[in-house]
Parts: sequence; C-alpha cells; structure tokens
Amino acid sequence: AGSHVTSTHTHTHTLSPGAAPTCSPCQRHGMSGDLRTTAASVVSWFLLNIAIGNLNGWILKHHGFSYPVVLTAVHMLCCWLLSAVCLVTILPPADPRPTPVGTVAKVRTLALAFCASVALGNIALRYIYVSFAQMVSAASPFFTMLLMGAMVGKRYSLAQYSAIVPMCGGVMMCTVGEINFHMLGFTAVVASTLLRGVKSILQGRLLTAPEERLDAMLLLYHMSRESLLPLGLYSSLVEYQAYYDPQLSGPGAPRLWGLVLLSGLVSFFLNLANFLVTKHTSAVMLQVLGNVKVVLSILVSLLIFGNRVSASSAVGCAVTLAGVAAYNFCK
Repeated sequence: AGSHVTSTHTHTHTLSPGAAPTCSPCQRHGMSGDLRTTAASVVSWFLLNIAIGNLNGWILKHHGFSYPVVLTAVHMLCCWLLSAVCLVTILPPADPRPTPVGTVAKVRTLALAFCASVALGNIALRYIYVSFAQMVSAASPFFTMLLMGAMVGKRYSLAQYSAIVPMCGGVMMCTVGEINFHMLGFTAVVASTLLRGVKSILQGRLLTAPEERLDAMLLLYHMSRESLLPLGLYSSLVEYQAYYDPQLSGPGAPRLWGLVLLSGLVSFFLNLANFLVTKHTSAVMLQVLGNVKVVLSILVSLLIFGNRVSASSAVGCAVTLAGVAAYNFCK
C-alpha cells in the first residue's frame, strides 16, 4: 500500500551515531492507549475470574446445584442473548456485512474445542481428584507453546521454555493434594488442557486476522450460539437428573436461578475480557495469566477470608511469580 503525505512541510532529522529514534506524539499516544487497554483488559479478566469462581462455588456447593454442564450451557445462553442485544443496540459491528461463511466455520471449530474441553474436564473429575486435575492443568502454558509451534509455526527461545518450567511447577505446588492416578482420568484432563490451548490459539487468530472481520463482541455472539447445541445435548446425556430435581422448581428455586443468571451475566463480561486479553497479548500469555490467577486466588482467600495457606502453597506462589517475571523478561 502506498503512503500519503498530508503535511505541507517536510522536516528532516539527523541522528547522531548511537542516538535512539524518537516517536511522534501520535505514536506515543497510540502506544500508551494500547497499553491502557491491555492493562484494563487484564485487570478486568482477573477480577471477573475471581468473581465467577466464588459465585459458581457458592452455587455448586452451598446450593447443591450439581450440574456444572447445565451451568455452562446457561452461561453460553446468557452470552448469546446479551451479545445479540449489544450488537443491535449500543455496539453494532464495525463491518455491517454478514460474517463470511468460512469465518463462521472456524468459529464453529472454536466452539467445538470449547465444548469438548468442558466435557473432558468433567469426565476427568469422575476418575481423579480435583487437586490432581488442577496440577495437570497448570502445564497449560507449556502445552500452548507447543501447540503454537505446531499450528502457526511460532518459535520460542530456550530461555522462554526454561521460564515456563518454574511457572507451571509453582502452580503445581500450590494445588498439590492427594493424587489418584487413573489412566482414563489423566488422559481426559490432558486432552481438556490441550483443547483449552487450541481454543486460545483459534480465538487469537480470529480476533487479529483482518480478513475475519471479527471483534470480541461478534466472536462471542457466534461462539456462544454454536456452543448451545453441543452443550445442551451433552448435559441431557450426563445431567438429565436436572429435569426431575425438585430443588430446581421448589420454594427456593427463584433465588437459586437468580444466582445462576447472575453467574451468566458475569460470564458474559468474563468472556469478553478473555477475548480482549487474547487479542492484546497472546494465546500463551492468556494461559500464563491463568496460572497467575491461581496465585491471586490464594492471596485473596488469605487476605479476605483468612484461609490457612500451606508452606508448599506459599513457596509455589513465589516460584510461579518468579517464573512469570522471567518469562516476561525473556520475551
């Protein structure tokens, strides 16, 4: 593409040997604006993750709502409806043309990766403890780096791979618990973790490729819509008891469903933040931040709820943060 000169004066700048080139005020403003957007997306992502983690924990444990796939399906329904409303009211798409058929097909692949990850994660928890599943999931940044190499040809330095080791190992120390190895459960949780990495890579490409013409809101609309049928079918197969559960239609049902819908609202904003973080950083960084989230959750539970933190968790937090710092230094 050709460049267009709009100024009527030409200025020449001579740099002395060793002098660094300077940025124009517009360039500096653009960079600072991008930095603020990235920081706001990351902070929002952290806060919303903590909010939905506590809210879902309250729903699943204190209210006995033992249907995590149904809860995920409700989340996707809320995301679809809310994104549709936003697209026709306050945030219309920048490009009014219909989304290309090829792009919708790619979003469908993204949605299937998401649904399969949810299904495999739930299958894994039938055979292994939550603590063991969390330890395996802590390796998601490493898996995503390998997937980036296989899927898009991205190469990382030895220093970056070395920094990932303490980052993942630290989270494993934070989540260490009783380990019950079961081959099917272990295979399922590894596959679920890999699919989360695939989802991050696919959504990153859809959000950054100009030919796809997708922003975060439009991607959420298409992905949540494409996720409804697979999640609905899977929940009907494995959580069909929900249809006959008196708790979901009894006297306390309105309050319970109110909390479920509130969780769906938080999910809507969290998924938007998830897409924005991926767009402004990378698929690997999203997984890195996922490990930092574990550390942050432990600190929140310590400071706000006064929960006891074991020595291994405290050391694991320090090791994880050191690995994150090393990874950022090596980038």
